[in-house]
Amino acid sequence: MLTVSEARERILVNFQPVEIKTVPLARAASRVLAGDIVAETDLPLFDNSSMDGFSLRVSDTDGATTASPWNLEVVADIRAGDYSDAPLQPGQAARIMTGALLPPGAEAVVMVEDTDFNVRLAGTPAPQTVAINKPMRAAENVRRRGDDLHAGDKVLSAGSRLRAQEIGLLAMLGVAEVPVYRQPKVALLSSRDELLPVDVPLPPGKIHDANSYLLASLAAPAGADLLQLGVAADTEADVRSGLEQAIEIKADVIVSSTGVSVGHSTTSSPSSKRTVNWISGE
Repeated sequence: MLTVSEARERILVNFQPVEIKTVPLARAASRVLAGDIVAETDLPLFDNSSMDGFSLRVSDTDGATTASPWNLEVVADIRAGDYSDAPLQPGQAARIMTGALLPPGAEAVVMVEDTDFNVRLAGTPAPQTVAINKPMRAAENVRRRGDDLHAGDKVLSAGSRLRAQEIGLLAMLGVAEVPVYRQPKVALLSSRDELLPVDVPLPPGKIHDANSYLLASLAAPAGADLLQLGVAADTEADVRSGLEQAIEIKADVIVSSTGVSVGHSTTSSPSSKRTVNWISGE
């Protein structure tokens, strides 16, 4: 009797990786990455606000308190996706939304909760002035360019399975196509005279084919391209026909679920009943 490890070793020694192909990112989910991914840009791409608030110069908030706030002139209103190229001068601030690019000269972002303008209604225009209730530190409430990744960083290694989080990361980096391994073609073949499809009523002595459904449910999440060959009659000719069909359609792997014991041959050939568990395809 072989152990599971011994059987696995005998099987895998005959296999080689399948070919590599490039697919659009939208079709890469659950595929296996065939090459390292290196970031071509920083992430974030630019200094941006991590809060809704007001971008400002840190020195303009020195000594500010609730009892004695500092008033700043609001000279811009910056939404995510907008850009202001006018540098902030001393005594100036710009209302800014989460994710928006900081204007030149801005060193920090004060949350709206720490001002006298805690207004959240959509479409509300920015105030002409804003009172700051606390001193700010440099880079407070700011996500700096490259805080997450720098250009040249390896972000994913070959052999990684592309889950939702990896797909999202690649999209953030602007990766439109990725190299992946071709999905291996796995052919499933059942063989026993007592097996019937699951949608067929069972006469006495018959059972439903369960193994092919079990094996398919294991192979599909692993990324296999499944080829269902159905149930072969319990004869050498029918089993051979199923195996030849799998080879003809260029299956990479044939998984057969058949004889459970030596049994009694129904033909004159003692070799008419065989179990082929794994066969390397062409």
